[in-house]
Amino acid sequence: MARLDKFVANLAKSGLVPPPTLERARAQLLDDHESDAAVRLARHLIQQGALTTYQARKVLGGATKGFFLGDYRILRPLGEGGMGKVYLAANQADGLRVAIKVLPPSKAVDGGQPLLRFRREMELSRRINHPNLARALDVGHAGNVHFMVLEYVPGESLYQLVKHPRGGPLRVPDAARFFLKVIDGLEAAHDSGLVHRDIKPSNLMVTPDGDARVLDLGLARLMDEESPLTRHNVVIGTLDYASPEQLTDAARADRRSDLYSLGCTMYFALAGRAPFEGGDVVNKIFKQRLDDPDPLERVARGVPSAFAAVVRKLMAKEPADRYQDCGELRGDLARWADPAVVHSILGAEADAARAFRPPPPEIDDDDLRLFGDDGPSASASLRDLGTSEVASAPMHKPPLPPRPAVVLPPTRPLPRPPAPADEARWLVRFVAAALILGVLVILAAAFYQWRS
Repeated sequence: MARLDKFVANLAKSGLVPPPTLERARAQLLDDHESDAAVRLARHLIQQGALTTYQARKVLGGATKGFFLGDYRILRPLGEGGMGKVYLAANQADGLRVAIKVLPPSKAVDGGQPLLRFRREMELSRRINHPNLARALDVGHAGNVHFMVLEYVPGESLYQLVKHPRGGPLRVPDAARFFLKVIDGLEAAHDSGLVHRDIKPSNLMVTPDGDARVLDLGLARLMDEESPLTRHNVVIGTLDYASPEQLTDAARADRRSDLYSLGCTMYFALAGRAPFEGGDVVNKIFKQRLDDPDPLERVARGVPSAFAAVVRKLMAKEPADRYQDCGELRGDLARWADPAVVHSILGAEADAARAFRPPPPEIDDDDLRLFGDDGPSASASLRDLGTSEVASAPMHKPPLPPRPAVVLPPTRPLPRPPAPADEARWLVRFVAAALILGVLVILAAAFYQWRS
C-alpha cells in the first residue's frame, strides 16, 4: 500500500499523467493493497498510452523530474555520444517525434568549447535540407541544460547492423546501393560548403525501408574557414576512420578527407571490421598515416578485386590520389549496384556475405508490454528497458574438440650422460697426452738441430 501511494505521489509530481486519468486508473485496480499494486498500475497506464516503459521505470525508481525539456516530453533514451545523451521525445503540441541531444551541464559552460560547438552544429545543420541528411529543427535550454532538437530517424546505425549477431558484412551490390545514398547526402553537405569530418559507421543510419541518413554535424566546419573551434595540430574525428591529413592538422581537412573516411566505412561494411583494428592511439595514428590495410578482397568474402580498388582509391594516403569529389566516386560505384555484374565476376562466391536486411519498423509504446499478462513480476516488468548493446569483443569460432592422445612405442633408452668423476678422468688423460706429445715434439726438434 505504501509503495502504491508513493508511486501515485511521484506520478503527480512528475506531471506525466493528468490527475483525472491517474484517479480513473487507480480506481480500476481490483485490489490496491497487494504488494505489486504499483507495478500493476504502471502496466495499466502503459497499456493506455499514458506512460512509456522508460517513464514507468523511472517513476517506479523514485524519479519525479527530467521528463520534459521545453515543449518536449521525453519518451526514452536513444544513445549517448561524446557531446551528451540523445533521447526520443514528442512535441506536446502536435505529438511529432523528434530526437533531442542534451549537452551535460558540466559541459555547458558559457563560452566553453563544448557549448560553442553545440550551438555551431545547430547553425550548420540549418544550412542544408536533403533527404539523406538528418536535419536540426530547434535549439533551446531549460536552466543550465542546453539541448538541440533533431529530426528523428528510426532504424539502426550501420555499425549496429553489421555487428548484430544476426547481421554481418554486406554484399557488394547492397553496399554499393546504400553508399550511393550516403554520397548523395554527403555531396549536398559539400555543395553547401561543409566538411563533415566524422563520417563513420555509427553516424550512418539505416532506416526500415533501407534508406540512408547521415548524422551528426557536430565536428563539421565550413570549407576555407579558420574557425576558433578547430585549432592547428589538434586531432578531430574518430581515429579508426580519420584521414591522415585530419590526424596531422584537422584544419586541413576538405571534402577529400570525408571521402577517405567514407572509404574506411565501406571497408568496415564489407569486412565487418575497421581497416586498422586494435592498437592504442599512437598505433592507430601511425597506421592511418603510413600503413596500407590488409587488401579488402582478401579479408572480405565476395569482394572482387576491381571493387576493392575503388575502396583502395578512396583510402589513398595523399588527397590528390583519391576521388576528388562525390560525383567522381558515384560513377565508379554505380556500376556495382547491379548484382548481375558481381555474379558475372565471382559466380556463387558473390553471395558469400549476408543479404541486406534493413532493421524492422519500431513498435509503438502501446505495444510495449513491460509487464507480462501472465502476472506481474520483477523480470516481466523489465521486458523492454532499451535495445541491447552489441558486445565489443570479437566473435570467435567455437573451440575445436580435444584430439586424443597418441601413445608412442617404447624406444631404446638414451645413453646416460657421463658422471662428473668420468669427466675429470677424461680431462687428466687429455692433459697427459698433450704433455707427452709436446715433449716428443721438443726432442724431435733438438735432435734435428744436433744432426744439422
